[in-house]
Amino acid sequence: MKVHWAIALVFVSAVVNCSAQTPMDVQPAKPVERSNTLGTCGYKPTEKEAPFFKKLDGKEQATGSFMKEYDIHKKKNNYVSWFGVVRGIADTAPDGRMTLLLEQKAFDGMTDCHIMLVSASGYGDFKATLGPVEGTIPLLSLIRIYGKVDEETNGTPHIAVEYVRVWPWLTFTFTNIGPGDRSNPQWAKFCRICKGGKVYQPFPRREYYLGVLGDPKEFGTVPETH
Repeated sequence: MKVHWAIALVFVSAVVNCSAQTPMDVQPAKPVERSNTLGTCGYKPTEKEAPFFKKLDGKEQATGSFMKEYDIHKKKNNYVSWFGVVRGIADTAPDGRMTLLLEQKAFDGMTDCHIMLVSASGYGDFKATLGPVEGTIPLLSLIRIYGKVDEETNGTPHIAVEYVRVWPWLTFTFTNIGPGDRSNPQWAKFCRICKGGKVYQPFPRREYYLGVLGDPKEFGTVPETH
């Protein structure tokens, strides 16, 4: 399937009601206030997210670290929860369902207390199909999906999504600490900051995401950040 870069990722429940809605939470997009203290915390699911988080097997709560490898492949029929950067729309359906193309990012179960933190490294691309949702999922945002892997085609796993949590720009950052990177090299070329070695930024602004992920205009839509 071709990826339609020029289609904005806008899901409006009022447009189509033939298909069941996928529950979603969106982190409010606002600059993180600077502080002299930085701390590490365990991941906290939202109230809506908690029932899906509890369904995860213990080995699926953390999905890769520098101490423990993870693999997104050969997991058909497994219930998983993966973080990914939204790289495009792989397919759409008349009933409002949409399949996203995602660049998986490793996550060891710990995050910065003041901002969501995932590894800059990952294990490749995957696709995820979800029903209509209320709100917007911008390209190049970070999302966490929960659902079952129902197939894997040409090395790309596919997940039938039960819940999605969205972090727009200004609400997440990346760390260099993580596993050896097995991400799709197609996306690596957009990371100008990676060439300097240090990717972590505790108080990111728009310029940070442009330097790590690329310009959303090249993918079809621009996150509403200030």
